[in-house]
Amino acid sequence: MHPVARQPESALSASDRLNAVRISGPQLEAALQVLASLPAHLRTRPHAQALALQAYASDAGFEACASASLHARVTALSKWTAAHDPDRQSDARAVLEAAARFPLSDTDAGIGFEPGGFQELILFLDELPW
Repeated sequence: MHPVARQPESALSASDRLNAVRISGPQLEAALQVLASLPAHLRTRPHAQALALQAYASDAGFEACASASLHARVTALSKWTAAHDPDRQSDARAVLEAAARFPLSDTDAGIGFEPGGFQELILFLDELPW
């Protein structure tokens, strides 16, 4: 058996680099709370979101690109929720855990989650005896 050669970081796609950052459901929930605490006129501004998440990631001791990964996951979750669960009927904990774990991918609308697989993971996580 041959050892697997690790790709240099520059050879990885942007989504691969974002997926390499490990984030938990509670950490993603904290990031959402940080964004919710922004003044109303800044909540929808990507630059303000990025700066707030950068400060959160730094304070929480995350690795360097964690704020970008958090921002991508929050954005992907927002897109998925708007398109597939606008009434927020899914279990919130299962959704957050899925958003923290499911791989980000490049979609026609930018970074996001593959909807079918993401929904399956939410349903699976919802059945776990937390």
